[in-house]
Amino acid sequence: MQHLNQLLKVTEVARILCVSVSHVWAQAKAVPDFPQPFKLSARQTRWKQSAVDAFIEARAATQH
Repeated sequence: MQHLNQLLKVTEVARILCVSVSHVWAQAKAVPDFPQPFKLSARQTRWKQSAVDAFIEARAATQH
């Protein structure tokens, strides 16, 4: 079991969602409920694992 407050790189978010890195960035800008990244430093942006998991669960719930 992964720790829920783990921080993910954009490549990891893309892998989890089965999309491209550019799609992750586009969704973060265009989709209001998409998990939002935050800056750790000028060159490091991360997503919270818990936010990505919640997004997946919310999407799965609307598919039924």
